[in-house]
Amino acid sequence: MQGFQKDGIVRRLSQLDDDLLSLYGPHVRFELVIVGGSALMMRELALQERFTTDIDVLKASSEIEGLLERYDMNTNVSTFLYKFPENWEQRRVQVPFEGQVLDVYTLSHEDLAITKLLAGRAADKADLDAMRASGKLDMDRLQSILDDAAEVRINLEEEEWALLMDNLFLLREGGLL
Repeated sequence: MQGFQKDGIVRRLSQLDDDLLSLYGPHVRFELVIVGGSALMMRELALQERFTTDIDVLKASSEIEGLLERYDMNTNVSTFLYKFPENWEQRRVQVPFEGQVLDVYTLSHEDLAITKLLAGRAADKADLDAMRASGKLDMDRLQSILDDAAEVRINLEEEEWALLMDNLFLLREGGLL
């Protein structure tokens, strides 16, 4: 599969929106929560040259889950939902996407950063550096979420917590790469 950028994400969301309108009509709304690189691109937090090969879906209206694969969307990330901050839903942010029947959300900047801090792959580190450089990542709010033991730490193994804290330290010191 070839990678795509923000315009490819918007095109796939628009196609899904059109199909949902055809299937269910204009009076039913559907919700989709995306994470990962596609969420960063939609929120303009990623590097300009950032590509993705799929759209990671954390949560979707149950009626549409069977359609997602057609649009290069996957729900594999939901397997790791237990590691996400507990109150992410209260902090989620609607994406500027003008769907006819589809509302698209992402995690907050800080919750997205936590997922990237946990993953710790080279692409995640580059994403974190780009988020920090954008000036849109509130480091104090991020720290506040991490300081609340019931938000993240309760769901992590000691090694995962240590990795997250090491990556956070590097991010605060000027970058992970």
